[in-house]
Amino acid sequence: MPNQVPSRRLGYWSVVLLGVNAIIGAGIFLTPGDVIKGAGTLAPLAYVIAAAFALILALVFATAARYVKTNGASYAYTKAGLGDRPAIYVGVTHAFTGAIAWGTLASFAVTTFLQVVFPHRDWSAQSGVFSVKTASFVVFVLILLAINYFGTAAIAWANGISTVGKIIALVVFVVGALALVISRGVSDYHLAGSRQVYAGYATYSLFGYVPLGTSEFASIVLAVIVALYAYTGFESIANAAEEMDEPDKTLPRAIPVAVLIVAVAYLAAIIAGMLLAPDKIATSSDTVKLAAAISNSVLHAVIVVGALVSMVGINIAASFGSPRLFTALADNGLLPRVVSRKGRYGVPLVAFTITAVLAIAFPIALGFNTSNLTGLAVIARFVQYLIVPVAVYRLAASSDRRWAHIHTSALAGRVLPVVAFVFSLFLLVSFDFKSIVTDAHGHVNVLAVSLLLLAFVVVPALAYANDAARRRRAGADAVPQAADAQLTRRR
Repeated sequence: MPNQVPSRRLGYWSVVLLGVNAIIGAGIFLTPGDVIKGAGTLAPLAYVIAAAFALILALVFATAARYVKTNGASYAYTKAGLGDRPAIYVGVTHAFTGAIAWGTLASFAVTTFLQVVFPHRDWSAQSGVFSVKTASFVVFVLILLAINYFGTAAIAWANGISTVGKIIALVVFVVGALALVISRGVSDYHLAGSRQVYAGYATYSLFGYVPLGTSEFASIVLAVIVALYAYTGFESIANAAEEMDEPDKTLPRAIPVAVLIVAVAYLAAIIAGMLLAPDKIATSSDTVKLAAAISNSVLHAVIVVGALVSMVGINIAASFGSPRLFTALADNGLLPRVVSRKGRYGVPLVAFTITAVLAIAFPIALGFNTSNLTGLAVIARFVQYLIVPVAVYRLAASSDRRWAHIHTSALAGRVLPVVAFVFSLFLLVSFDFKSIVTDAHGHVNVLAVSLLLLAFVVVPALAYANDAARRRRAGADAVPQAADAQLTRRR
């Protein structure tokens, strides 16, 4: 029998580039306006703090990948470190988080498209259920279904076009903004602290309901939560551990470099924009906030189109990956098997439908509000950010023989998980949930509350019930089998 040629595994620099591509997305084009309004001249600091937090959590996820050799996921990490029951909750909420993230990306793409193609209409600003924007949103999701259903090859180049679009847009913006600042010889960075832009001290509240005082610190904290959206994706770097060369060595070295590269790119973009026109970025009603700083029509168009191409590519990838989170739960017996049933071309239509409905419902429930959507997309991930560090801590402290060959330093196995857990908990209680569950008039947002209860209470409860029933059936089947075996031995 001929020797099999070993498949090529991802080396150090391949993992670094994978990490960079996983992190850099639409966030850097969308978040600067809210970050500048919240932090003023300290906006770059908000991105630095967010980068530090992302780096710590990414290292925690990388450590988890050392213990779980299969392609990494929060569900698998939690199951290894804490057992089935916590893993069920993480798995179910992770699937809903994927739907929320996709819905957020899709709403941004549709809003940007309407702004670019129909600049003289108010369609991009609409938020009603029966608006042109909502109809366009539904059509976009159906187009993504068609791409998944008939053209799975499109998924292969989705990351490619997304990468090209965002890199071109970022490079053009940074170079163009710096060139304009140098040519005019004047910096407008100070305008980020003006009353027109910076609202001043913010009120720090627990969960948005219990005010504890007003301070500049509160403004920074809220700005960090928004800035963190630009770094989401770091938790997926370790997901392809099986395809990496010596992941236990490669990941801990590659992840910090990837996050640092992204942080430098983000700082270059935010500083260039603030040197040029922070007031325009902060007050712009456009989705692509960075482009508002550029008055040159050609450069402005390149940035917006590049960002839009990036958003479309990311949406194609998200429409492929997000439903698979639900199929994984069904394959593990946590959801009914019908959820993972595939159509003629291998597309899990039931899972896709569930994910698409949720992806459409969340933006509609929040009135397509950019700040609320980015905040929810971040906070929804905090189930993973809180539980995975605990799982890593337990794995590092375990005396189980399965992990005896894995040597984890005290920094990676004890200190970083504790820091990640504490920081995650702090940001979670600092988030303004009131803005999510109430509308502009202060009334309870019934649809938003219902969706959140569905995602984080109802469906997890159903998953637990389904798992319990499955275990009972397995136990009932095991009893007669054991009796038959005993009878056979007696004979």
